[in-house]
Amino acid sequence: MKRRNYIHKIWSVLLVAILVSCVQDDDFSVPNQLNETEQDKVIQIQDGLKNGTFKEISIEALKEQFVAGEVVQFASNSVVKGYVTSSDKTGNFYKEIYLQDQPSQPTSAINIILNQVDSYNQFNLGREVYIVLQDLYLGETASEILAIGGAEDGSRVDVLTEHQIKTHMFRTSETLEIVPLELNFSDINENYIGMFVEIHNVEFPEHLVGQSYFNAIDDFDTQRKIQRCEGFSYEEFILETSSFAAFKNEILPAENGIIKGLISKSYGGDDFVLVLNDTDDVEFTDSRCTPLNADNFTVIFEETFNDATDDAILDTEGWINFSERGQVLWTEQIYSKNGYAEFGTFGANDTSNVAWLISPGIFVDGNMNALLNFKMAQHHLDSVRNTVDVLISTDFNGTDVLNATWTEIDAKVPTKYDEWYAFKDSGLIDLSMYSGTLYIAFKVTGSGTNEALDGSYQLDDFRVLTEK
Repeated sequence: MKRRNYIHKIWSVLLVAILVSCVQDDDFSVPNQLNETEQDKVIQIQDGLKNGTFKEISIEALKEQFVAGEVVQFASNSVVKGYVTSSDKTGNFYKEIYLQDQPSQPTSAINIILNQVDSYNQFNLGREVYIVLQDLYLGETASEILAIGGAEDGSRVDVLTEHQIKTHMFRTSETLEIVPLELNFSDINENYIGMFVEIHNVEFPEHLVGQSYFNAIDDFDTQRKIQRCEGFSYEEFILETSSFAAFKNEILPAENGIIKGLISKSYGGDDFVLVLNDTDDVEFTDSRCTPLNADNFTVIFEETFNDATDDAILDTEGWINFSERGQVLWTEQIYSKNGYAEFGTFGANDTSNVAWLISPGIFVDGNMNALLNFKMAQHHLDSVRNTVDVLISTDFNGTDVLNATWTEIDAKVPTKYDEWYAFKDSGLIDLSMYSGTLYIAFKVTGSGTNEALDGSYQLDDFRVLTEK
């Protein structure tokens, strides 16, 4: 009798093992091999791409079909391919996945909203996925994120149904390592949404140390500030955590280090946010950083624009205010008792405006290891064609702007994705390769008649300095 029970137990264990190994892969685990139906469909797609039955479209080209404020239905038999960058394994993503166009060094990414939970069991991190686009839709979600969906819901796109997932989304047997793209907070813009990125030299502000990823008083998502030292101040960004995240009660680390996650947007689309797949991607083991101390530097030249006259044409001593195209010049502005320089073309009648603001000549000895630092903000920028260039010249004669040799400087400047009126530190820009009398110019390109190009740039706290 005991032996019968023992044998029965053995068969029970074996039966459970067999059942688990045969269970639908979207219920428990990720299989190493595709089932026959999936394999046949992938082969059909790949053969169709070769013989012209299907046409492959890149994620970038797909996104270019979007019309603002509309939902577009795909009519052609196009296929888009990507690699999964998100995972809902910890519950921090819900009924969505992101695909980027390459497992490393991606150039574009897209959101897919779908009526499926635990999608990580099927569309696991790094999985290569084909999407057959015909009869699907392209539009924005409630978070103003461009996404592929299965239906039109007014001006928004709605989720793919279970049936649409089975007939339009096909994984291959390839699962590749997703290599994070290294960025700084200041680099982040709309194009990076959905990409798996990493940012170095990051920490939580001291007042958050000891708190958890999720704040119990929030209903859905908690936004925690993260920061990194940049020049004389901190750059800040937002880490967003869902109330359903398995790690929501984990304590925020006190150290500094590397954080990896996906760029997304907050509900309503007001802010860019970083979203974690898992807290294993938070590698904070270094000492906290400290912004540079101005007392450790000698100022060679400084202009704070605090002598400004509100809304007057800028005539700060020594500075050259020059219009290359159009009638608009830089102006002096004051807000909350702070003076700054501003260039904007709103209300102007010129179809094209190009204006320069050039610093006085600044003498730099070859042994000084000079550094440039300034702050800039923007408001009402709508297009990447509404630009500001930071330039340097060593042969400018003080009058003939266009015949001087101007070299572009790599500096952090605001873009249309930055918060309006929020001054952004340029970082410390190395000028040690220059000597003699230097001129620094800020050249803005815009338009007074094109609303997409009538935004404004603001400049403050311009300094050239050297370490003591």
